[in-house]
Amino acid sequence: MRCPRGQATVDYVALVALVAVLLALALGAASAGAAGVVNAVAGQIRHALCAVGGGPCPDLRSRPCAVATRRDTRHIAISMLVIRIDRDRHVLREEMSDGTIRLTVAGSGAFGGEIAVGGRATATVRGRQIGLRDEARAGAQAVAGRGAVYVARNAREAAAVLRAIRARHDPPIPARERFGEGGVRGLGTVAIGSAPSGASLRRLAGAVGGVRRDERTGAVTLSLHAAGSLWGALTVALGGPVASGERKLALALTLDRRRRAREISVAASFALAAGTALPPSFARALGGERGSASALSARTGGRRLELAGRLDLRDPLAAAAWRRFRGDPTGSDAIRGLGAAIRDRAHLDVRAYRTDLTTGGAVAGVALGVQVGGEYEHTVETSRLLAARSRPAGGLWERRLDCVPA
Repeated sequence: MRCPRGQATVDYVALVALVAVLLALALGAASAGAAGVVNAVAGQIRHALCAVGGGPCPDLRSRPCAVATRRDTRHIAISMLVIRIDRDRHVLREEMSDGTIRLTVAGSGAFGGEIAVGGRATATVRGRQIGLRDEARAGAQAVAGRGAVYVARNAREAAAVLRAIRARHDPPIPARERFGEGGVRGLGTVAIGSAPSGASLRRLAGAVGGVRRDERTGAVTLSLHAAGSLWGALTVALGGPVASGERKLALALTLDRRRRAREISVAASFALAAGTALPPSFARALGGERGSASALSARTGGRRLELAGRLDLRDPLAAAAWRRFRGDPTGSDAIRGLGAAIRDRAHLDVRAYRTDLTTGGAVAGVALGVQVGGEYEHTVETSRLLAARSRPAGGLWERRLDCVPA
């Protein structure tokens, strides 16, 4: 009984038992409170256990939300014989919940073939689309583009970045990320009747792969974007219903500086907009201002739902599922295992936005198999965050009060 041999082992077991009791009490107390308290306590416990085990530890922090966005897109296309060439310019401004402003500036081009029958000549003038469209078109294109992301500390710095880019000068702050992408897409259009009273249906779908590099950390993200949009319009003499729908899916794998897999992310969004292309007098009566964008082009408003999941591969269980999938990417067990890891171990976000879309431009062309024509379109889409919820890995769903106050 007086021999000290084995005393350290007994003390260690007692200490582990005491820690287990304290953790159980902490979780029990937290479970009686809000989901945010439960997630905070559970996250700290997981981080502590990981640190004791020697790490590396998953990143359990939530990332800032985009509380308001403005996307400005300018599109130009030229059709000659069976060749179609497109050029697009995008500027996305995102106000983040941490007070910063994220600017994404990108340009892309597309080249391919298109066949068409019929003719078109339309323009948007003072809130009404005028002209004729009796045509059917179908084609396919190769797409390539590149861009950069800047993170400004405030609105003044963001404005300075945009002024420098428009003047083709170097921005006052370095790019946070640079990216390039390429892929293919198919497009088709059917339109009948005059612009005020006819109907049209446009279909655009494709798949684009990309590479994105974080200039600060050296991390590289490989992504695959698959998108489909369905736009339909039926207008009457004085303005009728306009509806549009869009869905997008993006898969991405992030590699660290040493090119080790660190994160798998899945993002999906669905947008549905509906409104009316009202004459200017009606638009002003409903609150539009003379000379504003709403008085110069067709306008729609709606909702967009975004779903996102991040699976941190520093989580041992997630890393094991990824290794099995990488070793047998077509195996049903490996696929189910990775899916279960994303479902159970990923950080999930759900966000809802109110959107407003303003478009303007003109198109003209004539075709009989081969064609000649051109088009210009300027689109401005703004959105405002309505609701945001998140679920940390292994945690509970909670409202993101840092994004949308109660």
